[in-house]
Amino acid sequence: MTGAGGHATGPRPWEYSAFRVSVSATQRLSPGFIRVTLAGEDLRHFATWGLDQRIKLVLPMPDGSRPDFGLLDEPTPHPRDWYARWKALPIGERNVLRTYTPAGIRPDRGEIDVDLFIHEPAGPASAWALSCRVGDELVVTGPDSRVGRTGYGIHYTPPEPPSAVLLVGDESALPAIANILTGLAPGTPADVLLELADPADDTLSGRVAPVRPQIVARTGAAGDALERAVHGWGERDGDTAATDPGLYAWIAGEAAATIRIRRHLTATLGIPKERVAFLGYWKLGGPLVE
Repeated sequence: MTGAGGHATGPRPWEYSAFRVSVSATQRLSPGFIRVTLAGEDLRHFATWGLDQRIKLVLPMPDGSRPDFGLLDEPTPHPRDWYARWKALPIGERNVLRTYTPAGIRPDRGEIDVDLFIHEPAGPASAWALSCRVGDELVVTGPDSRVGRTGYGIHYTPPEPPSAVLLVGDESALPAIANILTGLAPGTPADVLLELADPADDTLSGRVAPVRPQIVARTGAAGDALERAVHGWGERDGDTAATDPGLYAWIAGEAAATIRIRRHLTATLGIPKERVAFLGYWKLGGPLVE
């Protein structure tokens, strides 16, 4: 159960837990995506909320070690506690934290899948995905089924089942978009706009039927082509969308682009702000601050 502010009450003081896991398999899904399957007995308590659920990969140091900053205390402490201890570590002794959305959750088998997009040049998470091997150990933070459903870490929150959805994103948003589409009521109209540098990284077409996304090639700065595609969608469907009280829009990708796109949907097209969720998954020029 949850108490004031959405914090869990009872035997576990926080909605998220830290899960000890190891790599059980890797698979190249496309030129830009690697799926890493993580396994561990603790994952039998991983909550199957799906959607755009945020989790953190707590990657090991280059030598495989994991600094102790309280994350693995039992029960898992509040983020303000373990995160403050992580920030207090010298930069050279601080391991990498990165936020992802699980692409598959199988608590009965103690497994989750995480699809990682490989950036060029490779950052720390991309380098890890390219080099990790079966048996490598790390830690994942994610929702714990033992505290019930709190919805913590989910931004896709329509007030009622939507009559139609607009999903907008780049490569970083693909796992969440796939989860959202899978969870829609049968027959719900869905417009999906994707900006991809390589069309071969479209992991939706043919996998999440019957949706066929509109793929736009990246030209100029990241997010520019996606923004133009949203303007085009507005010219075709904006009047209808603004008057549909059941429409729900979800945007994720480069941080500045998501803000501009949300502003266009709400200020120009008139879609109510409470029906437009947006998240900056990454920032042009570097990662978002962890």
